[in-house]
Amino acid sequence: MGSHLSKQLERRKAISTEKKVLADLQKSCGCKFPGSDYMPSDRKNWMSGVGPEKLHINKIVWPGTHDSATNKIGIRLVSRPFAQCQSLSIYNQLVAGARVLDIRVQEDRRVCHGILKTYSVDVVLADLKRFLSETQSEIVILEIRTEFGHEDPLDFDKYLVEQLGEHLIN
Repeated sequence: MGSHLSKQLERRKAISTEKKVLADLQKSCGCKFPGSDYMPSDRKNWMSGVGPEKLHINKIVWPGTHDSATNKIGIRLVSRPFAQCQSLSIYNQLVAGARVLDIRVQEDRRVCHGILKTYSVDVVLADLKRFLSETQSEIVILEIRTEFGHEDPLDFDKYLVEQLGEHLIN
């Protein structure tokens, strides 16, 4: 009980210190990030409240996730603790407000983190299309790349256009 209480107190102190550091940083900069005071109640549709009259698209601080498609990577309790960066599916990350997705693929169109593979990129695209079909004003940025010198999947650009064509901005 005592060590648990001690850990809670340490955590509260760390959070308090972090808040102070952030407040000092904000004070020393003399400004806030554009839009940093915008706190939407509906994270799924947060962009609908950011019209061009409020904030230009190039001034938005885009919330995103690192290694976005790793929620089911690896073997539970073996490799997952070392490779999993996200616990939510792509769809649920988007519903939570993420708008930039970091997707790593291998030649076989499977999502990966380092050498560990997870599900097909089709799962990612299905979640993305589901989200976009349920929303009107949301924009999602995909950063799709390979790792460790792997080749791009064959005709991957063409495949993405076929899958996402109606949702792409040219």
